[in-house]
Parts: sequence; C-alpha cells; structure tokens
Amino acid sequence: MDFYLEIDPVTLNLIILVSSYVILLLVFLISCVLYDCRGKDPSKEYAPEVPADTQPPIRLVVMQQGSPGTHWAKG
Repeated sequence: MDFYLEIDPVTLNLIILVSSYVILLLVFLISCVLYDCRGKDPSKEYAPEVPADTQPPIRLVVMQQGSPGTHWAKG
C-alpha cells in the first residue's frame, strides 16, 4: 500500500529553482500592480508630474567656410 514516488535529486533541485523564480515573478507583478510600476505608494498623495519638455530641443548647426578641399590641401 505504500507508494513512494522517487525523484532524482537533480530534478528536484530544478523544480525548486523554477518554482522559486515563478514565486519571485508573481511577487514582482503583484507589487507592480499595487505600486503602479513607478515605486509610488498609493496611500500617499503626490504633486502632479511636470512634463520634462520645458527646454527647447538642442539643434546642431555646422558652418562651412570656403571650399571643401582647401583645408586638407594646405597640410
């Protein structure tokens, strides 16, 4: 009547490793849902976020003087 399922130690370690990763993934997903994926506590109030586009974009201006080959021809 005694029924024992024999599991290889390597298989048991693999099962424990995979299950621990699944548990960590579930904990991360639950905390991400609770804290809005931004690390903010939902029980506290925060000031509204200010958009970061207050500065104008940087523009690169290249000025070319003379003909293109004269600078290298002098050397």
